[in-house]
Amino acid sequence: MTDPYTPPRSPVKLPPDSERRSSLGAIALGFLADVGGTMVFSVVVTFLASVALGAASASPEELSLLIQHSPGFQLLNLAGGLSFTALGGYVAARFANHSEYANAFAVGLASFVFGEAVLFAFPQDLPIWVRIFGDALVVPAALVGGHFRMQQKRTAP
Repeated sequence: MTDPYTPPRSPVKLPPDSERRSSLGAIALGFLADVGGTMVFSVVVTFLASVALGAASASPEELSLLIQHSPGFQLLNLAGGLSFTALGGYVAARFANHSEYANAFAVGLASFVFGEAVLFAFPQDLPIWVRIFGDALVVPAALVGGHFRMQQKRTAP
């Protein structure tokens, strides 16, 4: 007799014989998840900060300076960006269904190169600590996403 209070089980991982997909496609999908999510997050956070500071009747120029030079705002954007990099690493590892760490690493490397290219093409008044932490943590963040996928594969029945 089964226990009526036990929740039903459902498989979390793909079957062992499931297909392996292209690493290049997985990396592209993970990179898009990272960059797209980071951009949306940044826009939403900037909008909310503008609304909050705009309620104090600050001018648009003052708002821009306050938001761009606020350490809290920079830290929040950094944390959000790294979170989406971890999501991108997970997406790449999940989609490829093989070489999880390698695919996540490639997403982190692509994000690092893209971030540096954007900063080179469009110089910004970015605090040096944000750039150092962002550069140092982008690849490990992507690897965390790949690690989550590996843990998911290991713990599934």
